Amino acid sequence: MTASETFDYLPVQKWFMTRPLEKRNHFNHSFLFRVNEPVDRERLQGALEKLSRHHGMLRAVYPARGGCFLRESAEIEVKELDIGGKSDAEIFEELTGWQNHFDLERGYLWQSGILRGYRDGSERIFLAIHHMVVDAASWSIIREDLKELFEGRPIVQKSCTYREWVDAVRAHGLSATDEERAYWRRSEVQQEEVRHVWQELREEGSSPMQCSRVEFSPEIVAKLEHAARAPGTPKISDLLLGALASAMYEVSGKRENWITVEKPGREGLSSPPDVSRTVGWFTVLFPLCLGVGSGIGESVMMNRERLRALPCKGIGYGPLYGYDNLPVVLFNYLDRLTGSDESSWQISLAEPSGESMSPLNRFGNIVDINGLGRKGKIGLWFESSLKEDPHRTLCEAFRKGVEEAVHWLNH
Repeated sequence: MTASETFDYLPVQKWFMTRPLEKRNHFNHSFLFRVNEPVDRERLQGALEKLSRHHGMLRAVYPARGGCFLRESAEIEVKELDIGGKSDAEIFEELTGWQNHFDLERGYLWQSGILRGYRDGSERIFLAIHHMVVDAASWSIIREDLKELFEGRPIVQKSCTYREWVDAVRAHGLSATDEERAYWRRSEVQQEEVRHVWQELREEGSSPMQCSRVEFSPEIVAKLEHAARAPGTPKISDLLLGALASAMYEVSGKRENWITVEKPGREGLSSPPDVSRTVGWFTVLFPLCLGVGSGIGESVMMNRERLRALPCKGIGYGPLYGYDNLPVVLFNYLDRLTGSDESSWQISLAEPSGESMSPLNRFGNIVDINGLGRKGKIGLWFESSLKEDPHRTLCEAFRKGVEEAVHWLNH
């Protein structure tokens, strides 16, 4: 393995690899694919071998000296589990054991398996892949390509390599305009001026993180999805950000609060390589100042415009500044995971696939908000080290803010 065969990290990968994490190798994405027929193990193994040859990042190794190296082939192992007679807890524990011993330096970064024994005759294909290799958008590509290969059809779609995207992002940072540099420089100064506000709301000591799930009624979700489809209207993420701005104001007493926004990251470059069919971790992070207006409608539109005003959709912040000093409240909402509504080869979001990320890994945020939309449902997890009252207030005020935003948008 020579230096010329390695390529650098994206900013999000560098950020991850430099965190003092207790279980760095246990930071995965994992899903079950529902298949309405028996799954032949050898046939699946052959399809996975072809898949790894097609998508280079499935052969990734991260040597201790840094950078990424792609092996010529990946180790393919297909485990099997008969769930008959097993409790949900036993199945969860088994699937956790399939994915809690990956090795970044050795290049063992994903695991496949087959679950059998479902009463309706269906089966599940299990896949767990380390986050250094994939992001949420990669899963629709993996699902579609694996289905084609398993059913004996070749995959011919080809886009640019992950390495080409890494090089393009680095080049963007080197050639960023004075205006873009000045924009992010101002944001760095403004964040520092108010960083103490949320630190003071934090629970002292090493208390367990508080976790709450905020969900909405089918009526609210239906109205959200209907309004978001209309051209020119705010999208679901705009409404959520407006509600979050109001909730953070209620907790902190400050009309402006800084958050870290997490986005899929495959856009923003002036001449981007085509990565529409490329597997990899493309996530971008950037700071955003949320403000409140005189009402929820004004808050939604204000923050929508602030998001739109970001230079190059936020992709330049990472190569210019890195992710070491971001705001301590993170917001990440994925509108939908493609392939979760299919009748067969469905990404089964309702069925646990084991513990994909070790709870011992902590990134230092005071609040992490992660959400996913799927047909008829929208839910967000609030995990925080806030004191009990601020945590509860943040969740309740956010729920109320979303409901008010829906009412505003439909009247």
